[in-house]
Amino acid sequence: MTTNVVAARQSTTAREIGARLLMGDFNGLPVIDSNAKVIGIVTAVDILRAIRQGKNLGSVRAIDIMTRNPVVVKQDTEVSEIIDIILQKAIILVPVVDDEHKLIGLVSRLDILQQNLNEKFVTIGKGSGLSEANSPAKPSLKR
Repeated sequence: MTTNVVAARQSTTAREIGARLLMGDFNGLPVIDSNAKVIGIVTAVDILRAIRQGKNLGSVRAIDIMTRNPVVVKQDTEVSEIIDIILQKAIILVPVVDDEHKLIGLVSRLDILQQNLNEKFVTIGKGSGLSEANSPAKPSLKR
């Protein structure tokens, strides 16, 4: 689970969300209300759809393009259940909420892959020689 979460407000524009997606190197953002409760998700696909429809990204707001009432999980949800949700719903991330339904984290496909795949790769680059590299550690997911 990623606990350092960037979230959008309902009034955040599609342009601002798109810029955040590019800067943060992720594919979606949860949308929260004034109480930090998850009310939607905006993904790169939602922004692409808005572009295709000829919408002005500077004036379209998160609330206009978000997927409403997304699936959320609690922190103690088993990884296997989260995988089932991701596969069944064909989604890229699942918000994690506390008992008051406030956003506390996200679990993405990559979080799960990084948790379960610990392959070593050789990095070859100019002046770097050969070195073994592992993916950076992520906070653990409950198994």
